[in-house]
Amino acid sequence: MIDNNFICGTLEGFYGRPWQTDQRLQLFQWMKEWDGMNTYMYAPKDDLFHRSKWRELYPDLLFSELRDLIKSCNSSNLNFIYAIAPGLDIAYSSDSDWENLKNKIKQVEQAGCKQFAILFDDIPSKLSSQDELVFSSFAHAHAEITNKLYTQFPESKLLFCPTVYCGQMADYDVRGNQYLNELGENLNSNIGFFWTGPEVVSKNISVESIQELRRVIKRKPILWDNLHANDYDIRQIFLGPYLGRPLELKNELSGILSNPNCQFWANYTPLKTLGMYNSAIDQWDPSQSFLDSSKEWIQYFGNNEITDAEIQLLGDCFYAPGRMGEYGYQIVKSIQWILNHPPEEWDGHLTTFKSFEKLLNSLCTKLMATTNRDLLYDFYLPLWELREETEYVSKWIEWKQSGIGEFVSPELVPRRQGILYDIQKIVHGE
Repeated sequence: MIDNNFICGTLEGFYGRPWQTDQRLQLFQWMKEWDGMNTYMYAPKDDLFHRSKWRELYPDLLFSELRDLIKSCNSSNLNFIYAIAPGLDIAYSSDSDWENLKNKIKQVEQAGCKQFAILFDDIPSKLSSQDELVFSSFAHAHAEITNKLYTQFPESKLLFCPTVYCGQMADYDVRGNQYLNELGENLNSNIGFFWTGPEVVSKNISVESIQELRRVIKRKPILWDNLHANDYDIRQIFLGPYLGRPLELKNELSGILSNPNCQFWANYTPLKTLGMYNSAIDQWDPSQSFLDSSKEWIQYFGNNEITDAEIQLLGDCFYAPGRMGEYGYQIVKSIQWILNHPPEEWDGHLTTFKSFEKLLNSLCTKLMATTNRDLLYDFYLPLWELREETEYVSKWIEWKQSGIGEFVSPELVPRRQGILYDIQKIVHGE
């Protein structure tokens, strides 16, 4: 049986262009239809009034849009959480900053919101000289202002994101981290606590790691899951299923919110399969969940000629950080074999590559004719880069089979150039 008190859903908390209103409404419709999903959290880093201009009230037009969004979310039987991120420049001991924070929450409460989050992620981790006169530590300041906010709005639910929000930031010593221990002792136990796992983007999260955290923070954390996040490199997209988390992990958590791809249309399968994971009881098969989900995802591609095989190719090539689907691994293995062996030894590897090339070109051609142009633009950068590299390999194969002369790069696309790539070559020895 699904625990209705378990928070599960989508967290729009990435850096970059926030989603559009019509995209959020589409998300609400999806989540309403899916099993296992009950929550949306509004926390786009580039909403100026969420983060950099947190002190300022929303102007009338933006407030009206936010109010309509909250209403649409609630009418879809979803919980709406509004997050505010004052940590860049808040003076924790300032009465005026406290009034600004309180008034901002009051404004959003008037828009119909009853659940809030205060975020102190990705901020300077040192108190100002003014605040050092009042607070004994960074954790002391965070606990005090968050507890004060909880007391001020007793009818509302409150969640908290710490500055140390993963094992890596605690130098992989969660038990010995002073900041986390102080929060565990001083933060009101009714306040939710976000955590991303052992890393900022955690490939796997073990039950034992969360059990260790629970002993320190004295509550079940909420997983702020960056598994499919790509705001650190938007040249990538991740279309695969929810994976790397055993079903038993849910027993140690009070919720899971996925902070997914910046590109909205890349998130159908990642989010749908999170709901499927939350609904699963005894067994969880991420690969099968991806196949099941992709059959529904295909209806949004705006071209009825796109096939299940082409959708599976898309997902297997852009699966999850550090992972590919089965077909993706086959392609890489075949290309590696072809480039390192003479043509007479290519055998089935050439067949695999040619089949992949044909399917990829077919998918790209059909996407160019899609009526869902936003979806095309979301996928364009990584997909066309894959197609260009595939064409390069194909030209190399033609040259190798001809046995004539030296291979001359066709320069289908100029290699990346400029200061960023020159620095990368120096630093990483590429």
